[in-house]
Amino acid sequence: MKVLKTGVVLFILSLFVARLSAGAETGKGKKNILVLNYHHITSGSVKNPDTNTQKTLAQQIEFFRTHGFHFVSVQDLVDAAKGKKKLPQKPVLLTFDDAYVSFYNFVFPLLKELKCPAMVAVVGSWIDHPPKEYLVAPLMTWKEIREVAESGLVEVASHSYNLHHSVQYTPQGNVTAAVAALRYLPKLKRYETLDEYKKRIKKDFGKQKALFLKKLGMIPRIMVWPYGRFNDVALKIAKQTGILFTFSTEEGLNTLNDLQRCGKRFYIEANLAHMDRFISFITQKDQPDQLRVAQIDLDLIYDPHSVEQTDKNLGLLIDRLVDMGVSTVFLQAFADPDGDGIVKSVYFPNHILPVRADIFGHACHQIMIRGIQVFAWMPTLGIELPEKGYSDDVFIHRLVNEKIHVDRRRLSPFSPNTAKILRSLYEDLAAHSLISGVLFQDDATLSDTEGNNPAALRKFWGQTQPKASEHKFPASDNPRWIIFKTKAIDTLLSSLGKCVRIYRPFAKFARNIFAEAVLNPKSQEWFAQSYPLMLKQNDFVVIMAYPKMEKVRKPGNWLKDLVSVVKRYPDGIRKTVFKLQTYDWQKEQWIDSDTILKWMRELEALGAWHLAYYPDNVFKNEPNLGKVRLEMSTKDFSMAEYKKFLKENKGGQL
Repeated sequence: MKVLKTGVVLFILSLFVARLSAGAETGKGKKNILVLNYHHITSGSVKNPDTNTQKTLAQQIEFFRTHGFHFVSVQDLVDAAKGKKKLPQKPVLLTFDDAYVSFYNFVFPLLKELKCPAMVAVVGSWIDHPPKEYLVAPLMTWKEIREVAESGLVEVASHSYNLHHSVQYTPQGNVTAAVAALRYLPKLKRYETLDEYKKRIKKDFGKQKALFLKKLGMIPRIMVWPYGRFNDVALKIAKQTGILFTFSTEEGLNTLNDLQRCGKRFYIEANLAHMDRFISFITQKDQPDQLRVAQIDLDLIYDPHSVEQTDKNLGLLIDRLVDMGVSTVFLQAFADPDGDGIVKSVYFPNHILPVRADIFGHACHQIMIRGIQVFAWMPTLGIELPEKGYSDDVFIHRLVNEKIHVDRRRLSPFSPNTAKILRSLYEDLAAHSLISGVLFQDDATLSDTEGNNPAALRKFWGQTQPKASEHKFPASDNPRWIIFKTKAIDTLLSSLGKCVRIYRPFAKFARNIFAEAVLNPKSQEWFAQSYPLMLKQNDFVVIMAYPKMEKVRKPGNWLKDLVSVVKRYPDGIRKTVFKLQTYDWQKEQWIDSDTILKWMRELEALGAWHLAYYPDNVFKNEPNLGKVRLEMSTKDFSMAEYKKFLKENKGGQL
């Protein structure tokens, strides 16, 4: 984190205060509730990132006290959520995880002196049997916990009974938070079922509830998820046991509605001891971080003849991604080894398609632990189902010479059965991988001849011309028919996003769009893609800015036109990723990396915020790492690297 100058800090603070003040009357829709997360507070030296000094905590509390903030209790938040009271301007809740004895010895007396409320989260099984591998200092006793609970100043929350540990969740041995995923059971060579998962989580909540009643004479009403990980299945169980609010470690401000699902907290680590860093950290930026994305074919990494070689290939890829400095990877979750764009199998366990190899969850994990977020690159309509028992309504109906042809390699967005199939597939993906989001494949389209399914025609004519025959085919350029098809796809993808968020609550969604659909609105007839609608529905829209594929004579002018259209929309630049091609599929050759670098710089000069490229070949160093890294890296370059680049490129300009 870069250290800011005093003037910059004061400016940021003024913006932050103004932003919180703008939501002074905290309603359920105002994002101005700030929640801070601390752990151990020491009087000595800091030896762990989870530890802060007594001086640091006192300074940070004093900062809020002297800048118009107001500390609130959990009860204040509960009453506000019920409409019984209004919160003060700029409300702040202090939370302390794990119940270290330093809370009792230092924090609690300080809170009493300042009349400042707070919350402490307790892992039930740890109090009498503290694990050596997780803790950085001794914990409170039940007697001490009961004393702070009865003070009326401190809310004692649950941090689980015994879920604050890791479990194996892939066959390759990757581990994650116990609540975060279905376990992999190596002795049985299978995954935990959803029912087994629910039973495990319910048992833990039951034990914690009984323990709190026995030791504290009360039951917990707040849940702090271990490692900040949770899902909707666990959240539902929590609510059934009387939990009102839950908290994660996701950063950001909250509304009252957020808290009733899962509140965000700013995780205060030791490196935030300096006030300029602390203020910078808790200040939420309106502009998102710049995405630098590599889209990766897992087909290239997977070796069907060798598990060892596959893992070796994955290691080479990850080293390349780290060296490239990308922030994000769009990682192929499906298999398409023959490159025909029709998906017949995938790389994760599921109930719909054959599993070519169960490696996606492992690959995602290995990339993620290197600080790179992973979006699963997933198919939508271009899927060939393995069984023949599906009715025709599941598949695309194509009108050719006034006759209907059923395409069994493409799914129809109009069929409830299609939605059911895809929802199952996407839910399985999220249950078995720690993805940050999903990239919807460019097969989420309908051409001007596609979509004439009986169910679609009945619904369309019912909305537009109730007396029309359901066997009548709308003209391909009928504006209402085009919008009808476009919205059918959008509705389907929205439902898939909800399925992903059952297991990955903070997942984001990106969708591929053809450049022509952005430049020429009339092309919606050919694609059933609408850039404005995509901007509203998705976190990111990924424009396939492929000059060679589009046979553009002057790429610079063409890219300028693309950016110009994007800028017409308020969220255009902020939510649009410009994805460049690195391979010429017509000529079957890699595009010169100097050309790619030039395109990237032209896009940046025009104001593009997010950049991506596809494809990537780690074995051929395509695109060239040393060149493309200059624009793709989110990391700073050293002077030595700069000089090396100039030398290798004969004094070329940066």
